Amino acid sequence: MIPQWFYQGGVAMYPLLLCSVVGVAIILERAWALRRSRIIAPALEEMIDKLPSSGDGHEKVRAFSAGDRTVLGELIRAVFQHEKMAKHENVEAVQAIARQIVGRVERGLTTLSIIAEISPLLGLLGTCSGMVKLFVDVSQHGLGEPAQISRGIFEALIATVTGLAVAIPALVAHMYLRRRIELLVLEMERYTNELLARLYR
Repeated sequence: MIPQWFYQGGVAMYPLLLCSVVGVAIILERAWALRRSRIIAPALEEMIDKLPSSGDGHEKVRAFSAGDRTVLGELIRAVFQHEKMAKHENVEAVQAIARQIVGRVERGLTTLSIIAEISPLLGLLGTCSGMVKLFVDVSQHGLGEPAQISRGIFEALIATVTGLAVAIPALVAHMYLRRRIELLVLEMERYTNELLARLYR
């Protein structure tokens, strides 16, 4: 059930409610999708780390990556698909695929950033609207009871407080998820470069 103070905050509370719901959904979905086990398979990274400079190690990695559904597995398959090319051509092909993958992994972060930026503005809009309403009432009916004025100011500030309450967690989550993606991308780049170095040795 929606609390009474929500309705006291004015019309700006409805887009703020939408922002909070969308923000929570994005945070939960990205936190689930960016689990390390879904990005980098432990068995695959161990296999690449122990990859010999010659022998059948490459074939073991190829066979494992064929059935691996992690993001790193997708990159490794791309490396083997272009292994007949020159090394610099293979690197360029893998980088093109990596850019597409990173774009997919970052899905939702732009929306989360917009929520973090727009929520305080919506809150300020609600507060300004409430203050205008309060001053109109004062101009029409006089100052009246001080308690009534305080209640009007309280209702006007609800939107600002709500906007900040939505924006701050969204901003923190956006920064955390962005940093997590950067670290995972760097780690995948290391394993991909290591495999390329072994393939073209």
